[in-house]
Amino acid sequence: MDGPPRELRDEITGRRVDLVDDGVVVVLGVGRLSAAEEAMRSARPGDKLTFVVVTGDPAETGRLARLRIIDLIACLRRVVAPEELQRPRIVFDDTGTVPAAIGWDPVDDSTEVAIRARADGRGAGHAVADRGAHEGGRPRDGANPGRPTGER
Repeated sequence: MDGPPRELRDEITGRRVDLVDDGVVVVLGVGRLSAAEEAMRSARPGDKLTFVVVTGDPAETGRLARLRIIDLIACLRRVVAPEELQRPRIVFDDTGTVPAAIGWDPVDDSTEVAIRARADGRGAGHAVADRGAHEGGRPRDGANPGRPTGER
């Protein structure tokens, strides 16, 4: 990731989020937030998951999504142990800086893209490339960014 934003805050803990940390960054438009469950279920043990919420309409849709997610977090804090709530991180990106930093621009409410932020050491390239190959990754169509080749 080239030049990730530095002023991001996790809505669950209130702490600053550094997207250069090891882990998975999942950028979801507000219409695809249900995909967060899929990512949580398929994550490797110990994976740091960061969900970046984006929208094509930050003034209205973005504010409504923020309100619902913050309300959900408040409910979860009543029943989930604090250390468990720290595993996923949720960040709102009203300006689209995170997807732009990973080369995914523009965004809308149906955006769904994920990257593994880092792999270090011997075999790092293989680890990242091999994981994508086994997860059904397909080439992207330059005329339709975000859609597998052949989809319109």
